[in-house]
Amino acid sequence: MKINYSFAVFLYAYLNQINLSLDRSRWEPLDNLRDFYRSQISPKKVANYLIDKLGLNVEKLNYLIFIDEESLWEKIKDSLLSSLKRDIILDEDKVYYLCQKLLILDDFLENGEQVHRLEIEKLRIEFSTLNYGTIMFKLVKKDRLRANSIEHFLQNETLRTIKICEFNKGYF
Repeated sequence: MKINYSFAVFLYAYLNQINLSLDRSRWEPLDNLRDFYRSQISPKKVANYLIDKLGLNVEKLNYLIFIDEESLWEKIKDSLLSSLKRDIILDEDKVYYLCQKLLILDDFLENGEQVHRLEIEKLRIEFSTLNYGTIMFKLVKKDRLRANSIEHFLQNETLRTIKICEFNKGYF
C-alpha cells in the first residue's frame, strides 16, 4: 500500500511517541497517561485516517493479524532507496496490523478500566517492532533524527523536543 512520504514521517514520529510514552508509563498510574493523550492526537484518529485514505476493510481488523519481520535485505534495500523515492510502500498486512494495534491502544486509553501492565508492554513492543523494524528504514536519516526528538509522556524537561503537531501536515 502506497503512503505519502510526509505521512510516513508523521507515522514514524507518532509511533515513536507511543513507544516512549508507554515505556515511561510503567512507573505511573495509567490515568496519567490517559491525561497526556487527551492533549495529543488520538490513536483512533490515526487508524481511521489510514482506514479511510487506503480504503481498508474494517471487518478484517477483527481478525488476528501476524506480520513477518523485515529481512535484512529488505532493510538494506529500503535504506538505499529512501533518498530516491517520495512514496512509501507498506505491506497490506502491516497496515492492517498497525490499525488494529492503534485501535487497541485507543480502547486502553478511553476505557476507564485498569489494564494489566503486561498487556501495555506487549502493545509497546508490537508498536516498536513495526516502527523500528520497518518504517524507520524507509525514511531519510534527517527525518528519522528529527522524529526521534518527539515529545512524549514523562519526558525529560531539559531536552528539546518537537511537538507531534509539527509533523502533522494537515492530516488531523
